[in-house]
Amino acid sequence: MPLSVDDILERTQWDFFWVPPFAEVIDRPELLYVRCHRDLVLLNCVTRTRAALERLDALVAEVSAAHRGVRSRWLVPATFDTTSLEAALDRAGYAPAAHHVVCAVSVDAYALRPNPGFTVQQVHDRGTLLDCLLVADRAFGSAQERTESELQFELDACTRPGRRVHRFVLYDADGAPISSGGLNAYPDLSFGFLWAGGTVPEARNRGAYSALLAARVRVARALGIERVGLYARTDTSAPVVERHGFARYGPMTYWDRA
Repeated sequence: MPLSVDDILERTQWDFFWVPPFAEVIDRPELLYVRCHRDLVLLNCVTRTRAALERLDALVAEVSAAHRGVRSRWLVPATFDTTSLEAALDRAGYAPAAHHVVCAVSVDAYALRPNPGFTVQQVHDRGTLLDCLLVADRAFGSAQERTESELQFELDACTRPGRRVHRFVLYDADGAPISSGGLNAYPDLSFGFLWAGGTVPEARNRGAYSALLAARVRVARALGIERVGLYARTDTSAPVVERHGFARYGPMTYWDRA
């Protein structure tokens, strides 16, 4: 039986190939999560829960302890009955933080839109990586300090042969970096996961996101990927990608603990 789009999106989150060496992945049939001593929520996150009801409280307690001293996140998709898990999370001090919906489109069905005046480059050297990170920090209102070794790890991920991480930075007519985003390739699922697409505040509503999206779909098509998609926030990115022809599927909610 073929996987549903919701199942495919969830399974992309089970593959931690992109995790840096200072984080640890714990993978058992009933539970999959990553933990890190730094307060980076994407590196202190549970992405799979398939446990008996009587085990849920113990598993939530395990994760809470593993994520002690940092923010903790639990991915709760609509691929199973989440009622008991949500109750266990609530008892442990987690709360719904951001509501998302699965959005996806076939690369063959996506209509690439030309956007004159913008130049999109894939990250290929230190300069384009730094531009990409600068834009992301400004677009999302947060800044992450990185060591030289961490910068090199991120650059290697984008440039090594057979790479599965593809990052992009968009420049305006004056050469200023104003938008950035990523595409992770999952060949076994024939799927491209879109992530961290954002534009600096003063450059929004000028077509930058459309140009960035088109560039990522173009690369996905060249890689032989059949479909691209994302967990789109219901109040921000979901309406945008739906205007670009993405279909809406099931919900996904991040449950966070401060």
